[in-house]
Amino acid sequence: MHMFEEATKLVSIVDMFSDNETFEEVATENIKYFLLPALLGKLTTKICNSDDRMHLVKVGEIYFVDFLKRLKAYNLTDVEIPKISDEKKEAGDNQSKLQSDSPSMLEDMVLRRNAKLQRYKQEKDLESRLDTLKKNLDNPNVDDEIKREYFVTLLKLYAVQIVEELNFLETEKTILKNTMEMGSTRSASKSQMAQKRKPAPKLQPIIITRDEVQKKVFGAGYPSLPVLTVEEFYEQRVRDGDWPDPSQHNGTNRCLQDMANKSTNEDNEAILKEEREEKDDPEHLEQTRAMDEYKDTHRRGWGNRANRS
Repeated sequence: MHMFEEATKLVSIVDMFSDNETFEEVATENIKYFLLPALLGKLTTKICNSDDRMHLVKVGEIYFVDFLKRLKAYNLTDVEIPKISDEKKEAGDNQSKLQSDSPSMLEDMVLRRNAKLQRYKQEKDLESRLDTLKKNLDNPNVDDEIKREYFVTLLKLYAVQIVEELNFLETEKTILKNTMEMGSTRSASKSQMAQKRKPAPKLQPIIITRDEVQKKVFGAGYPSLPVLTVEEFYEQRVRDGDWPDPSQHNGTNRCLQDMANKSTNEDNEAILKEEREEKDDPEHLEQTRAMDEYKDTHRRGWGNRANRS
């Protein structure tokens, strides 16, 4: 959209299009710039991350109407531009008379249906013609007349599609207006219900540490998180009745303590091994080299192979 907006500004600065010229005076390479408002309008209506959808719909209508008016000024299309809501307010009296008369309403519906079928047939014919012309554009020595015919067919196809887009936007505006009216009546009751409703408790993570030293470290790094040691966590589970009382089952408590001690010993061994590697301890290097030589001459699985076929 930013690229198309910058291109539109440049087209306006150089006065590429003028009301005093005819379409034959427009250069072939400049015909594609007629599509700028149509492309901007299509991209505008596809924006979804906005709270004010009504504003986007109105901006899209402005782009589409500007595109159709310029094509009609250059006699490139004879489509009837649908009237947007602001223009319909001026003819409100005439429309109210038509809506009050049932035969006139039926006649209007039939006319709209026939116009829609005619646009659909025209759109299919233009798409077929465009596919044929597009194949000729692959030729590097394509004639200028073929290029102009291709761009004119593309503009006419966009004109037919945008008339349908404007009708969809008009329907969407009606839906949005009704939604806004319904939302304004319900906003007061929703606010009262939100005040009465108690906020749900926030879920907080729990970090379980092995000892008091780690508890202090995690507590300093994450002061907002509740931190428990293994013993505190076990005592809490006993109070909640999820785990047995250690006074009644000493074996269970001893097992947990042994597991904690075993994990601590493994960590200490890993730290000691890392320090010996960093200091290039001769004894550690000799053991490592001996193990490498052993692995070179004794492959894995070459142990006791007795009684194997």
